[in-house]
Amino acid sequence: MKALVTGAAGFIGSHVVDALRAEVIDVIGIDSLDPAVHHAPPDYLRKDVDYCFVDLRYWRPDSRFDDVQLIVHLAALGGVARAAREPANIIDANCTGTARLLDAARRLPRLQRVIHISSFSVYGANYSYRCTSCGRQTTADRSQAALDRGDYEVHCRVCGAEAAILPTNEEVTPAPLETYAASKYMQELCYRGFDAAPVTILRLSSAYGSRLRLEDGEATIIARLAGWIRNGERPQLLEDGRQLRDWVYVGDVAAAVMQLVRGKEAPSLINVCSGVGTRLVEACALIAAAMGVKCNPEVIGGYRPGDMRHCIGDPTRLRSLLGRDPLPFSEGAQRAFGSERRVAMARSSP
Repeated sequence: MKALVTGAAGFIGSHVVDALRAEVIDVIGIDSLDPAVHHAPPDYLRKDVDYCFVDLRYWRPDSRFDDVQLIVHLAALGGVARAAREPANIIDANCTGTARLLDAARRLPRLQRVIHISSFSVYGANYSYRCTSCGRQTTADRSQAALDRGDYEVHCRVCGAEAAILPTNEEVTPAPLETYAASKYMQELCYRGFDAAPVTILRLSSAYGSRLRLEDGEATIIARLAGWIRNGERPQLLEDGRQLRDWVYVGDVAAAVMQLVRGKEAPSLINVCSGVGTRLVEACALIAAAMGVKCNPEVIGGYRPGDMRHCIGDPTRLRSLLGRDPLPFSEGAQRAFGSERRVAMARSSP
């Protein structure tokens, strides 16, 4: 088998490439090496992979791609803040790039499967909660008055009691809140009417693991926390630091892709998440323990308008695909951040 992996030099893409090569699948990788992300080709690039460094918007497939049987499409320009600054660039790169890829895919005579990597961000704030008192279901909305007085939890609109988040499954309607999320949903929509091969969309919660860029200014919250702790800085947490987040270990992302590559039966849309919420204050402690340092995050209070209180996904379909539970952050932190121990300990020394 021969696989085309887009975004092959990226954090998640490189792990997918490694998993494919571990099963002796030939890989041709496309990556733009976006200078906002890569200052040079990463040192983990493989010598046994044929890389094509090009932006998908300007890609012209040559004979190397004629025998591609599998496409794993990860390429996307990311970052919520960057998307706000560069909306035209982000939408063009992510959507036009996907459309050009699918245009080429229609002409690949041996193509058997397409796996598209999407994002939990497409759900926006479309999370549901259940009242812990009366059992009614409610939305994730929080009033500004409550936030201003330091009441950060979601409350039942009927009885006022605290509400608990319900895991988000694939039936929830996408409702992206910002440009990056909208571009990821538009990527999904590009597959409407595509009939050259079966398509599976994997919606990822925020991924972590080795090769995650901790110094990236556009980093996810988990990368920022790990970067601060590695650098000997106290993480600053908004609200009360007890927000729940569901992070997925990058090894589980690669494992999900490989199960599909092996032909495992699966729905066309799968949430890739752990299903286990970790509070931000707990995440700091787990990361610090993995790095061999102490960390006391600073809970500064306050809030950012539009922030979600909690985010947890439903991994039922992923669990069926993997044949096991995905790794919770309490177990994955050591695997992900243990390699930073030497640097973190050196920077924390007086």
